[in-house]
Amino acid sequence: MFGQLKGLVILGVVGFILYSVFLGGKSEQTADLGQVLDRTEFALVNYQGYLESNSFDSVAEEQMTEFTGYYTDVLNADPRFYGTSLGLTVQNDATFLGYADDNGNRVQDEGEGKVFTVEIDEANNRLIATDVAGNSSGLRFSGTGFLTGMLLGNLLGRQRAAGVTPNSFNNRNVTPRSQYQAPRSARSGGPRAGK
Repeated sequence: MFGQLKGLVILGVVGFILYSVFLGGKSEQTADLGQVLDRTEFALVNYQGYLESNSFDSVAEEQMTEFTGYYTDVLNADPRFYGTSLGLTVQNDATFLGYADDNGNRVQDEGEGKVFTVEIDEANNRLIATDVAGNSSGLRFSGTGFLTGMLLGNLLGRQRAAGVTPNSFNNRNVTPRSQYQAPRSARSGGPRAGK
């Protein structure tokens, strides 16, 4: 009887190890939404300097592509807050989709999954970041400067064209940035660290 019990215990341990390695070990990393919001705000505010050095009256697709590249650089700046490079695309509804860009080519290839989204909540003057687990955090943001306003205006125009109304986010349950706590393994500094 003792031999059978010992065999069951060994079988249970081996089964647990196999499950952990082959099935349970594939959990996705959670994004630090605080870092996502801080770096989004940083990108929006600091892109103003680039825009001022280039003369144009509206934000065209070329400028949106340039901003997305700048924003991607800010997300990947040291210190890193995510385990792999992040890529970024702007969806038709003006949602920024962040994905795990494992090979760093800035193209979402097959198998490079979504990590977070950032949406603009016009009615409540905030940015909303949401991770793959459905957790959301918000940061009040009004933008600064005329050219940054043009960029936000372009994004809000995209939202309206996609059927997103200014009040679409009113019932969205989010944790304010000031109260958001990152998962312990995801904490690190960033553009707003030390403030």
